[in-house]
Amino acid sequence: MHGDLIAIDLETTGLDPSQDAIIEIGAVRLREGKVVDEYGTLIDPQTTISDFITGITGITNDDVAGQPFITQALPHLTAFVGDAPLIAHNISMDVSFLVRLGVLQNNLRIDTLELSTALLPRAPRHALGSLATLLDINLEHAHRALDDARATALLYWVLWERALSLPVDILHEIVTAAGRFPWDARAVFDAALREKTGGVGLRPDAPPLEPPFLAEAPPAAPYVAPTPTHRSSVRIAPAQVFASDGPLAARLPDYEEREGQTAMAEAVERALDQRHHLIVEAATGIGKSLAYLAPALAWADTNDKRVVISTSTIALQEQLIAHDLPLMRETLGADVRAAVLKGRGNYLCPRRLATLRARGPSSPDELRVLARLLVWQLETDSGDKQELSLRGNMEHTIWTRLSAEDEHCTTDTCASIGGICPFYRARIAAEAANVLIVNHALLVADAQSDRPVLPEFDAVIIDEAQHLEEATTQSLSFNIDAPQLKYRLGDLSGKSRGLLSDLLRALASGAPETTAQQYAEYVELIRDAARATASRASAMFDALDALYAEYGRPDAPALRLTSRERKHAHFEHAAGVWHELREYFDALITGLRRLGGGLQRLSQYPIPNRADLANGLAGAASYAADLQARLDDMFKNAEASANTILWLTRNGERGVVLHSAPAHVGPLIERALWSAKGSVIMTGATLRTGATFDFLNERLGAINVETLIIPSPFDFKQAVLLYLPSDLAEPNERNRFQAGVERAIVEMATALDGRVLALFTSYTQLRQTAQAIGPRLALGRIDVLEQNDAGRQLVLDSFRDNPRSVLLGTRSFWEGIDLPGDLLHGVIIVRLPFSVPSDPIFAARADQYGDSFNQYSVPEAVLRFRQGFGRLIRSKTDRGVVTVLDSRLTGKGYGKIFLESLPECTTLRGPLSGLADAARKWMDEG
Repeated sequence: MHGDLIAIDLETTGLDPSQDAIIEIGAVRLREGKVVDEYGTLIDPQTTISDFITGITGITNDDVAGQPFITQALPHLTAFVGDAPLIAHNISMDVSFLVRLGVLQNNLRIDTLELSTALLPRAPRHALGSLATLLDINLEHAHRALDDARATALLYWVLWERALSLPVDILHEIVTAAGRFPWDARAVFDAALREKTGGVGLRPDAPPLEPPFLAEAPPAAPYVAPTPTHRSSVRIAPAQVFASDGPLAARLPDYEEREGQTAMAEAVERALDQRHHLIVEAATGIGKSLAYLAPALAWADTNDKRVVISTSTIALQEQLIAHDLPLMRETLGADVRAAVLKGRGNYLCPRRLATLRARGPSSPDELRVLARLLVWQLETDSGDKQELSLRGNMEHTIWTRLSAEDEHCTTDTCASIGGICPFYRARIAAEAANVLIVNHALLVADAQSDRPVLPEFDAVIIDEAQHLEEATTQSLSFNIDAPQLKYRLGDLSGKSRGLLSDLLRALASGAPETTAQQYAEYVELIRDAARATASRASAMFDALDALYAEYGRPDAPALRLTSRERKHAHFEHAAGVWHELREYFDALITGLRRLGGGLQRLSQYPIPNRADLANGLAGAASYAADLQARLDDMFKNAEASANTILWLTRNGERGVVLHSAPAHVGPLIERALWSAKGSVIMTGATLRTGATFDFLNERLGAINVETLIIPSPFDFKQAVLLYLPSDLAEPNERNRFQAGVERAIVEMATALDGRVLALFTSYTQLRQTAQAIGPRLALGRIDVLEQNDAGRQLVLDSFRDNPRSVLLGTRSFWEGIDLPGDLLHGVIIVRLPFSVPSDPIFAARADQYGDSFNQYSVPEAVLRFRQGFGRLIRSKTDRGVVTVLDSRLTGKGYGKIFLESLPECTTLRGPLSGLADAARKWMDEG
């Protein structure tokens, strides 16, 4: 879009235009990608600016004193803007303030947030700061109006050029789909279409839809048994593989032989050859991935069998498939084929996407997702959800309906539309692989499924095994709310849009009139059942909402439904409504199945998309049957559902959400792995609590499994100073403790010139700390980077690019991040990482122990504590300081367990005032 455009940003005292006020205006004039003029001013809001807003913007009450009132500034702003289109990031917020003031109400609006989600579908986050970092746009002072307006203008131009790069047919389809809905991105797509068509724009003769994922599927190659000669060539003893003069050393510069790596490889080799189970704790520095890959690849190659490797993080999967596995394959000369496979719900179904494209979106949310997918499918051949950025619960719900989940199809039916289903492409590659990389969630859940996706295997290596319980829990968890259910039912009850409407149109086009009429009458019965189901479902959720209102607490966002809550009249009423609803579900399921079966039998008629519609009906029936089974389990009495944890949350306008999760996954893991497979090998850097594996074994159902401890090759006593402040308040003394936390971070960061990672257990405290220490550290030109200020990877990249920073992180930063050498000199553990007692899953599992604190809370926290400590030393040359600010470490009896879980460090106890000098001296002496 050419001509003058105005990018605008407002800083305000809050988000409510009826109560809050503008404190700064920034506007820039963009012309052909260049900022040619600017207008900016602070505003006296005639009210107090809170410390929270000052912490975000840096604007103080003193700054705005004596500045123009908003009534004085508005004429200048309106004169600057004129009738030019307005650009803003999340423009609805800025415009809501301007509309309330009665200005700029008729200017064309362009939202770079809406544009970026469609045009940059892979961006991990779409906040302005995140996009500026991703696209190398200068944003020196985020949350200052003029800086944000400049960044928004430059972002717009990048997005405009991106829109111009799209094929005409995709632009045409996006503009057509947007026709029915208000969307602050349509004007840009429309302008791009007109520019690329010489001003023609939309054409009445719409181009045919191009099928996605045109790349050919990889062939399903059969296994070829290795020759005896080949077998002998790859069965190299681990001691030789990892020797200082061995084949691995020849491929790695600066290679160092590690005794522990060889010992682990030999133990894994024995477990695979002798078909027994093994748990290995391999500390940082061992090189455990290569230690298990060497025997695994050799075993898979020489025995012509498949080994599965399961991880919990994408980063490790990518490291294995892109680096470690090819390296070891070349080292051994092993003829192994590797592939990555995820669950069905992670892959986009081309036929479902084609159906949505043909009928068009039925809501603004569907429009946003469709636009994103149309751009994304030009960039990806994997169709993997992990590559796509989705926002909010509704977009994830829409993805579910477009994914390969519950599909009753084959590669032939996918190929019939000209593309190849990403899931089946991945499945074919998995069938042809003898080394298969999966994630923990799929590994166990697949064994519970009646439609498994993993090919046969008898050996599995589980890396990051400390996450297996959590990953299994998440994969078997479930949640449902009223809008989500109504959305699915609306697809069946809609008169003009949805699956049944598509079916009737197809029948009217290809079936005899009498047949079409018979189906229309039956469809109307199903629609009636769907509408009645939606109505009764509202009553069920209303009862649950009343229960949440009575028992829910502001300080505990989740309400666990114990036997007490399940005996309450509101829950009993909800259960009663469900038992009525169950009959409606029976009618829906039966009706959909009969309809699909009947449609399959109409093969003699030229009904468009008949197979797709039949599969859609089967999928809808499967979803309803699955939901019925889950709700049945949820509304059983507490005794009958002893292994089900049930709880409620409330999600803003979506209302109450009903959740469930398994109470104990150990028996599931035992049945799926320990009893079912010949060799199960679990490994990780932190698997023990104290000196034993007892806690992990009990949680994962591991009985009489061989264990092995491989200690770290690092000299922690020379590498780590563990400083324990002796005069900090306990965490329950919130104000005093918070003051100590802020002082500790500022002083350590100043002493170490940044290069500090502070680990929190509460995001609220993290935000409070960031706002408090940011201005103080800025005086010393030390930046504060916080989790969620941008995507996780973007924050880490920013820290690597500028280690003169303090990185504040919560749970996901306690592990899985690698900042070796001079990147990181200090780790601050703010509190011992105990789980929140009110968390429903934690509370339910704690109830299973006689002494829940010592038997469950402490061991669980110890594992996480060890992970946090492990962020500091990542190589033999690393050196740094760890301080723990939680006085319970030294003041409570259980603190000894945490301290004993750490490797032997140089430990120093002293006042907080001595931390900076001790840290500085430790690093200087190194």
